[in-house]
Amino acid sequence: MATTSPPFLVWYDDSPRISTVRKIEDAIAAYSDRFGGIEPTLVLVNDQDVTSLEGVEVRTATNVRRNTFWVGREDGLAPERPITSLGRVQKRGNRK
Repeated sequence: MATTSPPFLVWYDDSPRISTVRKIEDAIAAYSDRFGGIEPTLVLVNDQDVTSLEGVEVRTATNVRRNTFWVGREDGLAPERPITSLGRVQKRGNRK
């Protein structure tokens, strides 16, 4: 029986006050919450949002719009850090 990975989660955040790394961390935390603690291994981003983040591959994709982050898993990519090292998703009014 073949196993399937959860689908990608699409995360959008156009707030200019939040760094791209923080946006990706929020997207990863939302993915883990949504899919029962499963940790993503891949984040697809627009060319303007590319950055590096330990433990997950950040890759550009031409079909991803600015400030949009596609979070998911890709076979063969193993997470390097536990998902618990990331902060939980907070409501916008509680961010500092």
